[in-house]
Amino acid sequence: MSFRVTERRNGDVLVFGLEGRLVIGDPVEEFRRKIDEAIKSGQTRLALDLAGTEYIDSSGMGFLVVAHKVARDAGGMLAMFNLTDRVVDLMLLTKLSGVFHLFSSEQDAVDAIHGKPVKPFDPVAYVQERGEHAPGGE
Repeated sequence: MSFRVTERRNGDVLVFGLEGRLVIGDPVEEFRRKIDEAIKSGQTRLALDLAGTEYIDSSGMGFLVVAHKVARDAGGMLAMFNLTDRVVDLMLLTKLSGVFHLFSSEQDAVDAIHGKPVKPFDPVAYVQERGEHAPGGE
């Protein structure tokens, strides 16, 4: 499957839907362009819908860290929601689940971006509910 980035608005939050494999090369570069365009236009409240994300390699994870930092440094926030099982496992293995703002739903992500109290998505509890040991020894 090819990679595709969709855009939609939820109030003043720009929601990107990532579909396919976020990997080195064109997919990461396409996503980088979208994030750069958003930030340059003053759009710093960003959310990522990861429901369609099949796989993320180290370059994709690296750019997620960059996007998180760029949004934060611009006075905004990058929130992620609808993580697939594979992405949850990756977040735990890389120990990045504590870096990112992770949420169960789009509404929770948008509410958190607006500073409302929201329970964040807990990947360890999610994996335990699946009846598996958490990757990365957590």
